[in-house]
Amino acid sequence: MSYDPVKFAEKYELAVQSVQKDAPNSGLCGLEHEWNLLDTRFRPLLTMGSGPSEQSFVDYLRQDILSAWSTSFSQLEVFHWMIEWATRPYFTPRGAIYEARLMQGLLVNALDKVGRSHGEQLYCWHGNLLYNPRVSHSSIPGYWHIAKRRYLERCVDLYGDALATAGTHANLSVPEPLLAWEFMHLAGAERGDMHFDRFKSDFYIKATRLFRGFAALFIAAGASTPLQSNNSLDKHVVEVTAVDSIRNLTFPNPPEIDIPDLYRSYDLYIKLSTDLVRQGIRFGNNNWTPVRARSFAEPVEELIEVTSDQLNELYARGLYTLGQTLSVEDMASEIESQNLIARIHLPMSRVEIRTDDGGLPLALEIANLTLKHLLLLHFFADKEFGGDFRYDAVDISRARQNEAAAARNGLKAVIEHPFAGKSIGMREYLMWTLSEVKPLADELGLWDELQPLIEMAAGSLNTSEMIRAGLSGAIDPSGQVPVEALQKLAQQMKNQLNTDVQYIVSDFKNLQLDRRRIGDFLQHARDEVYSDPHAPIRFHRSFADGIQLYHQDKTSEIIALSQDLIRIPSVTASPDERIQEVKRAATLIYDFAREYGMGVRYYDQEKYPALLIGFPGQMHAPVMLAGHFDVVEPDPDDSQFIPKIEGDYLWGRGAADMKTVVGTFLIWMKDTFKLGDPYPPINLLLIGNEENGESEAMGTPQLLKLLREDAGYQPALLIAGERTGENGDELYGQICTENRGVMRFEIVLHGTRSHPGVHGPSADMSTRLIDAHFAVSEILTRFLTLESSNGWKSQINYPYIQVGSPGIFNISADRAVIGIEVRPIPQDDIVGLVAELQHYCSAQSLEFEIQVQEAGIVCDPDNPFLTALIRAVADVSGGQPAIGRKLPGTSARFAPRGQGVVWGQSGLAPHGAQERHYIPSIEPYYHALTRLTKELTG
Repeated sequence: MSYDPVKFAEKYELAVQSVQKDAPNSGLCGLEHEWNLLDTRFRPLLTMGSGPSEQSFVDYLRQDILSAWSTSFSQLEVFHWMIEWATRPYFTPRGAIYEARLMQGLLVNALDKVGRSHGEQLYCWHGNLLYNPRVSHSSIPGYWHIAKRRYLERCVDLYGDALATAGTHANLSVPEPLLAWEFMHLAGAERGDMHFDRFKSDFYIKATRLFRGFAALFIAAGASTPLQSNNSLDKHVVEVTAVDSIRNLTFPNPPEIDIPDLYRSYDLYIKLSTDLVRQGIRFGNNNWTPVRARSFAEPVEELIEVTSDQLNELYARGLYTLGQTLSVEDMASEIESQNLIARIHLPMSRVEIRTDDGGLPLALEIANLTLKHLLLLHFFADKEFGGDFRYDAVDISRARQNEAAAARNGLKAVIEHPFAGKSIGMREYLMWTLSEVKPLADELGLWDELQPLIEMAAGSLNTSEMIRAGLSGAIDPSGQVPVEALQKLAQQMKNQLNTDVQYIVSDFKNLQLDRRRIGDFLQHARDEVYSDPHAPIRFHRSFADGIQLYHQDKTSEIIALSQDLIRIPSVTASPDERIQEVKRAATLIYDFAREYGMGVRYYDQEKYPALLIGFPGQMHAPVMLAGHFDVVEPDPDDSQFIPKIEGDYLWGRGAADMKTVVGTFLIWMKDTFKLGDPYPPINLLLIGNEENGESEAMGTPQLLKLLREDAGYQPALLIAGERTGENGDELYGQICTENRGVMRFEIVLHGTRSHPGVHGPSADMSTRLIDAHFAVSEILTRFLTLESSNGWKSQINYPYIQVGSPGIFNISADRAVIGIEVRPIPQDDIVGLVAELQHYCSAQSLEFEIQVQEAGIVCDPDNPFLTALIRAVADVSGGQPAIGRKLPGTSARFAPRGQGVVWGQSGLAPHGAQERHYIPSIEPYYHALTRLTKELTG
């Protein structure tokens, strides 16, 4: 079938939609960016500390400076001063470039933090080093495991400081459904008994072969390394050269690995690669060709990692006997060889292109990756394209000559056309390539992304040429570049990075396929810099651009913000609290409030964060809305943090309790603020530790106390927005004017550890504990209302009883404890109950340890702000609202003088696997808040 770009584009877009639905965290384009880490005079950063505490600078940076979240995107490279950052796969080239640029911002902030502590400016630099270090085995980071170190040591022995170059690697793949559809529609004779994995491998080998014909073009368009170090006569200087890509001329590309026919077919790839391993030419990851086929499943390094240690243990124990001529190292090398052969046989899943120097302008980097992406699709769609490029000896010789010419002369190079064999200028070859992909680019809406390359084909400069032009006034007559000029250039690059990040935070909303992942990355990054006001890259997220503009109605806008909150696993009330995620949720809320101009106080001095948000002049308003953004542990797993909409319900951990109401509060406050004066006398308190009882700072009681002591302020009515539509299908939740309290305490018994067979029988701890249990239960029964015809009653729970250790029979316990939780209604005498429990425990030599003591509350029915709320709900609903009582404890119980109510939306199964929020209850609640504004402002 002939190539039809219109039909192919339609198939491609359907395949992407299918992948995004079934595997939303996958993608088609990714990047690996390598960086050199330099001091203020552009010398590589080697080690930190001295003596036994000495470590590689990059080890120190990743262990002590970068957060665990940001470290997960980075990894060690060959030397102390090198680091690599890898993006996640994205559906669009722009998405991958955006994340890579944001990762660079994380690195710049980390280096700035180290530099501030040491009183000097540090830099990350692309391409080749501008100061030649002496490299040896001791230059390799210490945190590499032994097998990786052995591999790197061998590389250093072969290539020395040629390995000290940093570049950009692009990883590209085709949507899996597109491959599957094509495979299943092969003619029966063509498919035969071929397996799908073989079909994929055949294609990625073909794509690698064809990409090699464009490697010289990629080098010329991505060249950015015209500067070179010269240490002649013991004097270090940096010179501007006529070479466009010193990095590509420096980094090893040994011909003994870059052999003819390697990517001619999958069968030849298997055979030739296996031969290279058997000969010891290919070892580890040293397949340094400009383009290579890769597999996503690469467990080899993990297998290599364990071989040396395990072998030593096996032989030390005499479990195996080595032959007379074998050593442990010989056996480890043989295992490595087998592992590499195993990797060669893994199915291919992508193509990796390793030609770009890095350090490019944002638009050019997007254009370069877009061109590669379009070429891969073109290779797949047009079965006849590039058939004459066979990867034979002539093709490889031509490719290597073209690549060397491109590295030296960039866009001015003259090469041999890889597919025609005729001499052609690089700009002309670029124009020919663009014309090949234009039909598909037009159909996919990607032609505009290629604008920088279109301009290059017409005569504009590449990055190396722009660097030369920018330094022209600073170069001395001998061609040397003063370090001050390099520092100025690096600062200009940092300033441009800051501009790029600001552009990304305003533009990422347009990435329909990749918007959520970039938004999530930005929020993580923003949370990291919140506590460091000196960080140069701020990652400020624009909610005005990123949320409101793409929602057609109020409910969808509120749901979008609620989903952003649900995606953050802000877990408390657990042995494995995710405090950093709780803080990230707080930072998202802080950013939102600040973006829209509202007053906001962020209380982040303690373990749990909290925020007070208000309108101008109303930070200490008489009506306080209250809520929380923490959640309990997911059930059954973290899939609950992927929000989904099914029918009338928003599903996810925290959807019903209570991130949807928090989202409603925030959107309502944003809209109300935009209306201007008069602002309603309402503020919003949001806390991050409601689920574990708010006994620690900064919960509602601590914040209310702080506000009272610092400003003499306390709200006249506190409205906790917890769910009050208990059936899960009410448009309007009840207004609960009574709320049960919470009381948590322990009864503790102490004894002496002893051997019961030696000291004889005595009243053991278990017997005393059971007696105490019955006595305390009797006291609780006398003081609490445990039966009620209308369901309004107190509740007792015994969450734990502990004594002794399971399986230990001959040692008596020395401590026993009962944990008791009481949910008392306001009508119960909690003060009298506590006094009675204290008296009993004192008489029985027991400890009475109370953690929480909060009585239930009853709001005054004549509270004018309560009556205004009732009128507002009545006006919006067209009927008198239901007045109820709230059984679960909420933050309303902390309301000053008991003037608190619980009023929320509708949902089901909070804390459970089926947690969900009733979407139709969102907008009525929003309108009721708006009506309350009118009631309070007259």
